[in-house]
Amino acid sequence: MYTYNFIILPLYFFSIIFSLSSSSWMMIWMGMEINLLTFILIILNETENISKTESSMKYFLVQSLGSLIFLLTINMNMIYYNESSMMNAMVPPLALMLKSGMSPLHSWSPPVVSNFSSKSMFMFLTMQKLVPFFVLFSCWFWILPISSLMNIITGSLATISQPSILKMVIFSSINNIGWMMLSIMKSVALFLIFFMNYLLLSFLMIKYIFLYQIKWIIQIKSSSNKIKWLYLSLVMSFSGFPPFMGFTPKWLVIKNLHSTMIFIIILSILLSIYTMFFYLKSSLSLITCSSAMKKWNLKPQITMNLIFFTNMMGPISFFLLT
Repeated sequence: MYTYNFIILPLYFFSIIFSLSSSSWMMIWMGMEINLLTFILIILNETENISKTESSMKYFLVQSLGSLIFLLTINMNMIYYNESSMMNAMVPPLALMLKSGMSPLHSWSPPVVSNFSSKSMFMFLTMQKLVPFFVLFSCWFWILPISSLMNIITGSLATISQPSILKMVIFSSINNIGWMMLSIMKSVALFLIFFMNYLLLSFLMIKYIFLYQIKWIIQIKSSSNKIKWLYLSLVMSFSGFPPFMGFTPKWLVIKNLHSTMIFIIILSILLSIYTMFFYLKSSLSLITCSSAMKKWNLKPQITMNLIFFTNMMGPISFFLLT
């Protein structure tokens, strides 16, 4: 535990800061490799069964493939610096999308990440996406509108057919990546607002899932009414339904980009309504089908109330930021 708290975790956050502050491709690549090794150590430190060990190995192989492709293409750019080709323009951002689990190279992430522990899943859905995201923003800005639209479409449509609540959260994160790309195209300050909001919502959702040991959506039917209402507030916040917390950053994105990217904004709103309909439909069925029996004898009332009232801070943040 001493090694974990005083060596691995500081080195993990240092690798992110090192990559974001580097001005050389090799330094960025080295920072991402340090980040990969430390994150693997974090996963292995919390491993409890063989499925998590297998997922950590799959994660390492995917990340190694992405790093190898990224290193190969940036070396080709250094050698043939006076020539531009489609491969040099397209392959590095695709390698970064593969590493971060963005659409269209996201198919590996739901089956792998769903076996992570709560802390590892939270870090993958939030902190692990910062370095590839900012490298894409800094060097391949032209690909952000296309990638944002693909992530929003994939995250919205793939959520509909997911009976697993963990995979639903992973696809919701893909959808939110698309919205974060739209926010950073306007300003870094808007991106920070969206990211901090998404960071808090992801923490609340993952805390809720692992606190009540829920893996499938149907398991919520056997829980108490308070837990069901808590689930309703969280998924409505993820879909951007007012007055919950997730509405304010999406409204800021719509307000700032509706005049310049009207087609993407309209399509994003329609897909959010589509996702909201699925969330509302599943939540209403959970709320109306109550049960007198509890599947788990868990009574974390303080944590549950904290999650609910934090999620209901949406109106306050809306009036402060708009």
